[in-house]
Amino acid sequence: MRVLFGRLAIWPVVLFAVTLHGQPAKKAVPSPAVSSDPFESFQTFSAVLNGGLGKDHDRQIYRSGRWMRIEFDDAPRISDILTKNTWVIAKDKRCFKFGVPDSGTYPFGVFRGYKVDRSPTTEKETIDGHTCSIENVTFTGQGGNETIVHMKLWKAEDLQNFPIKIAVDYNGRHFEANYSKVDLKAPDQKLFQHPVKCEAGPQQAVGGTTAAPPKGTKKP
Repeated sequence: MRVLFGRLAIWPVVLFAVTLHGQPAKKAVPSPAVSSDPFESFQTFSAVLNGGLGKDHDRQIYRSGRWMRIEFDDAPRISDILTKNTWVIAKDKRCFKFGVPDSGTYPFGVFRGYKVDRSPTTEKETIDGHTCSIENVTFTGQGGNETIVHMKLWKAEDLQNFPIKIAVDYNGRHFEANYSKVDLKAPDQKLFQHPVKCEAGPQQAVGGTTAAPPKGTKKP
């Protein structure tokens, strides 16, 4: 798992592995709302992330539909979770584009095309003053993708059931993501603006990375 989600040595961007993104099902089958991806209910929000795929600490994140912003002091990252692209904007205004979303976006936008099995429980737990209901969710890849991801969600009832804690089990690995200071209002759209033209960043490849095309580019 760590190999799949390693940070590039040239630029510290945590990359998603293609194997976690399912392919669309051949035929859409209507299903009750309870069977839908629970993360797609939250199209706009801001929050502080601790843990997660990239083991972030007090990381401010924002979402507005297909766009997510992950704050870093040296270079904020803006990801399009539909096209799977990320723009890294340095303090000197240089911009680098990567063909994968930042790990801070996980699990939002990841499970399109997956079969979703949801099992609400009668359990309740209070986290950071929020009364949470607990639900177990399993995502199963379709269209030749056999990926299976198990999750346990702690959904804050006073935040429209936003999952303020997520426990993930995938391929023998366990990690947790915790969200605080959750605000469901739409963030300022200026947060997601990025330069039209960016230098191509190094792209992930099997067994390592491939360097960006040297012509007309500078090393980050």
